[in-house]
Amino acid sequence: GGVANPHGTASGTNAVVLGGISNTASGDYASVSGGGYNEASNVYASVSGGDYNRATGDWSSVSGGVGNVASGYAASVIGGRRNEASGLDAFVSGGLENLASGDGSSVSGGNENEASGQRSSVSGGAYNKASGLTASVSGGGNNEARGDTSSVSGGTINIATGDTSSVSGGYSNLSSGSSSSVSGGTSNIASGTAASVSGGGSNEAIGTASTILGGYRNEASGAYTSIVGDVLSQQEGG
Repeated sequence: GGVANPHGTASGTNAVVLGGISNTASGDYASVSGGGYNEASNVYASVSGGDYNRATGDWSSVSGGVGNVASGYAASVIGGRRNEASGLDAFVSGGLENLASGDGSSVSGGNENEASGQRSSVSGGAYNKASGLTASVSGGGNNEARGDTSSVSGGTINIATGDTSSVSGGYSNLSSGSSSSVSGGTSNIASGTAASVSGGGSNEAIGTASTILGGYRNEASGAYTSIVGDVLSQQEGG
């Protein structure tokens, strides 16, 4: 049966409500330790303070903040506002309206970031997405790491779609080749396998292991070719 007290209602077997107002512990062994209008509704779910937080997954937890939800098994949210950890063992630490939906995924602060890939992570920034397996985005805005083990480190509107590809800062850069990389600059593309572009603008490294170091509107289309700072040049190689 339920146990009513001034702090709310504990209706689950061995559930407890220890403080606050209008809190509910309806899951078996669930607990709410304070705050207001919080709910722990599954087995061993817990909410520690804050307001309007919900721990709905088995073994899930919410520690403070406002309007946070931990819905995945063993998922957790620590502070912030309107964050959700829905993946198995997913984790959100602070920030606003962040979502960790991949199993083992994490979001650490920032605004409206999403880690949907398994074991993916987003660390701060705004409107960033990590959807690949173990993909990561570290800060910046509107960045996406789609490839498995891909990464984007800061900047704006950068996308890493190739597996193990990376973009390090800059604006509107794309690494689409496997193991390709773009290091800064604007509107650069590394589409070849292991191709790389370092800075500059509107450069494209298409060939396998091709490289472009700076400059503007360069294209390295042959395998193992390199261009250093040439303007409007094209190099074919094999």
